[in-house]
Amino acid sequence: MKYLRISYPQLRTEVLSGLTISTALVPEAISFALLIGVSPTAGIWAAFFMALSTSLFGGRPAIISGATGATAVILAALVSLHGEDNLYLAVILAGVIQLILWISGGWKVFKTVPKIVISGFLISLSILILQSQFKYFKIGGLSSIQQVIMVGIVVVSAGSMYVSSKRFKFPPAIAAILMGSVLSSFFALPLIQDLSAISNRLPELVTPSVSLESLLLVLPYSLGMAISGLTESLIAVDEVCHKLGTPKGKDPKSKETFAQGIGNIVSGFFTSIGGCVLVGQTNLNVAAGAKYRVSSLIASLGLLLIILIFGKYIQLIPLAGLIGVMIIVVYETGDWSKLKDKNRVNIATLIVTIAASLITHNLAVGVLFGSITYYAIKKLVKNNGKEKDRG
Repeated sequence: MKYLRISYPQLRTEVLSGLTISTALVPEAISFALLIGVSPTAGIWAAFFMALSTSLFGGRPAIISGATGATAVILAALVSLHGEDNLYLAVILAGVIQLILWISGGWKVFKTVPKIVISGFLISLSILILQSQFKYFKIGGLSSIQQVIMVGIVVVSAGSMYVSSKRFKFPPAIAAILMGSVLSSFFALPLIQDLSAISNRLPELVTPSVSLESLLLVLPYSLGMAISGLTESLIAVDEVCHKLGTPKGKDPKSKETFAQGIGNIVSGFFTSIGGCVLVGQTNLNVAAGAKYRVSSLIASLGLLLIILIFGKYIQLIPLAGLIGVMIIVVYETGDWSKLKDKNRVNIATLIVTIAASLITHNLAVGVLFGSITYYAIKKLVKNNGKEKDRG
């Protein structure tokens, strides 16, 4: 009944914003699936399931979920070291862990994570996504000249996306893909289909085999995925609450934790890679004027149509355009201004957070060590202050 009270202009805004977001989700979903080492289809379906779960059960209206770097970099480590066999079990277990945090109230611990650690989390995420793009320049035995040309097209694609986002209402990701497609066609550069084919069929429900050995194998990765995913998700909830106001009643972070758990469990059973809330797309949705769940619901349904109708054409997207999109994602995700922070405690915390994240390729480890470092230094400074006062 609440949706029936939406005015026509607002409804139009919700629908148009949702459709725009659905197109923007596709390139990133493909990129993160390729980062992990699985079919792009697994990324696109993950974006659908996560967006749908958040639209139905999430903590605030206008929040957008999908396949993300925060979870993909951890799953990439799992596949790299142990293969794809237990990948979807890991996604399901991550969702179960998130539901346990929701039931137990364990999600409240995220309130204690210092803001500077969150900044380190975002910078680390950006660096890991950037690192993952380098391997595409070695595909198919590209010559040195082709690699240089590909770098140039990536720069132009990223530039077209940036200009489109600042000056035009045309979807930035689509602008980058179109620019990359036109330029790549002249130089026979690799396409998505050179890595993996994309299916436009509905996914099948698959129950992964479970044993004590497989559970122990994926547990560290599932735990990392659950924590990293919730960290980024609850950052987005905070930002939306700041812009749209905090709702009365149940804490939106609790509801979002539930939505993330459901989304990841369903994603895993349908052989997709799960994910979390996308901070960039959520901000874009709110900036477009979206205030209701209609926009996020339309985004998920738009993805469904894109997969079923245009799935076989998506694989013709050039990798150069895709990388261009990810370069802008890297730029917009990182909280780069914090690198200039003059507070010694913050800088030390930032260094530890980033170093731990990059060394382990696990953002959850970075958040843990960064938080410990922050509170340890704070306590040390406080104790030293007391000693000086006594002296």
